[in-house]
Amino acid sequence: MTTCKQCKQQVELWNKECGSCGFHLVLEPDEARRARFLRGPSLGAMLFTQGWAFGARLYLWFLLSFVPIVGILVLVALLIFGRRWSWKYGVWASWEDFTRRMHLLDLIAVLWVLILVGVYFWAR
Repeated sequence: MTTCKQCKQQVELWNKECGSCGFHLVLEPDEARRARFLRGPSLGAMLFTQGWAFGARLYLWFLLSFVPIVGILVLVALLIFGRRWSWKYGVWASWEDFTRRMHLLDLIAVLWVLILVGVYFWAR
């Protein structure tokens, strides 16, 4: 059970609206799960650095990734800290939007690498 922020009635956790006043409840994961997700490395940042940085709304890091020597440092920094920075500075509408985008960017990165490997073996 949780408490409605508007009318203070008890509402069951899986409800999206308060049964008493109709207030829309925001369901967010517990802080430990959120922190674990943010601390995790980003596969997309490692495999597709420029695309991931742009999609994660880290535009300065996107530009820095094009500088030859700095690009490697950007790759490592985004691999380790990218999710945290994106959540903090990316101005996301909700946690669901953020996690959906992170999963999509990771999927795109994996597909990008598979396409590159496929083209390599096809051209060989």
